[in-house]
Amino acid sequence: MRALTFHDTFSAFMNILFRHLFNHMLQPLFFLLLVFSLLFIIADLMDIGEDFYRYGTSAKTIITYYSWQLPSMIVIIIPLCLLLATLYSLSQLTRHSEITAMRASGVGIHSLMQPYLWIAFSCLLTTSLINEWVSPLYSYRAHELLQQERDTDLRPQLENIPYRNPTVGHTWFIEKMDTRGYTLQGITLRQQRPDGTDQKKITAKKAYWLDQRWWFEEGTLQAFNERNNLLGPAESFQILEMRSLPEIPEDFLGESKDTTHLSAVELNTYIQTHQFLSSDTLAGYNVDLHHKLATPFSCLLAVLLGIPVGAHTGRRGALAGTLLAITLFFGYYGTQFLTEYLARTQWISPGIGCWSPILLFILIGGLLIRRMR
Repeated sequence: MRALTFHDTFSAFMNILFRHLFNHMLQPLFFLLLVFSLLFIIADLMDIGEDFYRYGTSAKTIITYYSWQLPSMIVIIIPLCLLLATLYSLSQLTRHSEITAMRASGVGIHSLMQPYLWIAFSCLLTTSLINEWVSPLYSYRAHELLQQERDTDLRPQLENIPYRNPTVGHTWFIEKMDTRGYTLQGITLRQQRPDGTDQKKITAKKAYWLDQRWWFEEGTLQAFNERNNLLGPAESFQILEMRSLPEIPEDFLGESKDTTHLSAVELNTYIQTHQFLSSDTLAGYNVDLHHKLATPFSCLLAVLLGIPVGAHTGRRGALAGTLLAITLFFGYYGTQFLTEYLARTQWISPGIGCWSPILLFILIGGLLIRRMR
């Protein structure tokens, strides 16, 4: 049997230390997530609870509504929970002299930071995935559910939808769209040439989305020549398969959705296909896009600000340290609000407006950590 070397012993010690610090951080983090989620729900119930009572909303519907809202809540509250969990964890370790004992045993500050940074990057990745794949879909479903509860006679449909796809020269106008079955009513589709002249005009009473393509029903097809003149009479049809159309139902839904209900990919596609909008409008959409991309990095910022403050909280007092960290953290949000406002008013670019605050405060957190002894 091989004797344990110093390297083996030290590696085992570091693994135990990593797990100890990791668990010491996770316990308050999960507790804070639960508490803030409940507070978020209570605050929202105080705002719209009267509507639930007035319309006789069932408990099952209310639970469904908040389960769909939960991903959006998590994205908002997790940075603050990370900050408070880091402060609590490190202040407890410092108060019981565990940090001092670890440093005296030869453990460097970077080794002590690893479990906290690992959790920060895990939360960064998780919130990025939620922000892109989960939150837009389910927050929109929650929005629709609330609208239906407020008007039980209201069908889940959109009205008077204009849509333009300049990439292929398609201009749509849809009178009504069923957002559940993806059924369209009163469709007018113009297909244009690169020079802007009409090539075809298709009208239909209804359209259905089946087998990943559109099927037009009861309509006419009118062709045009290069001079934009009619090429004979319009052709009538009962059923027309539109296999070549690149537009999908989500494209039309995006026209009526708030940017909070769009993923970054959907919002970027919307911006690229709507370059004809005013510069002010495009600037606002670009700010929303960069904001979505930058938001998850606040998880990393929260931990970077919490580590240097929390490690000294046990000696300087919990209240002073907590107030300092929270002040820095909300200072970031204040700076972000200011720079994003400047970006929306086109004083600075959307990228600078959204990314400069997070980079600045991450730098501040890094400098504070560097000054730790």
